[in-house]
Amino acid sequence: MWGWLKNLLGLGPRVPRIGAKEAYEKMKAGALMIDVRTPLERKLAKIPGSQGLPLAELARRWESLPKDRPIICQCESGNRSQQAAEFLASKGFEVYNLAGGLSAWQAAGLPVKKGDLQR
Repeated sequence: MWGWLKNLLGLGPRVPRIGAKEAYEKMKAGALMIDVRTPLERKLAKIPGSQGLPLAELARRWESLPKDRPIICQCESGNRSQQAAEFLASKGFEVYNLAGGLSAWQAAGLPVKKGDLQR
């Protein structure tokens, strides 16, 4: 009941924000990238090796995630993924938020798999 107030006051779990290059290195070392965007957004473009888990489904599917490796949450800009990362941190996961999301990843020149749909 008080969770919303804690979040409003900034008293919720603290989640480290990491840049695209650091996220890429963590993925190479075994971290799991969770893409919390919608399936349609993932059809446009996605980070290779990322796993889709829309934010709207996270509350009922979080228990399927591995607790034995770090998780990086990612969306388009970093806002939805911050919500997802805070939720997972409250469940005891080692979790990071990709600052700037897919946009920052692309700006860093890191690999992106483009889909068939046009923006």
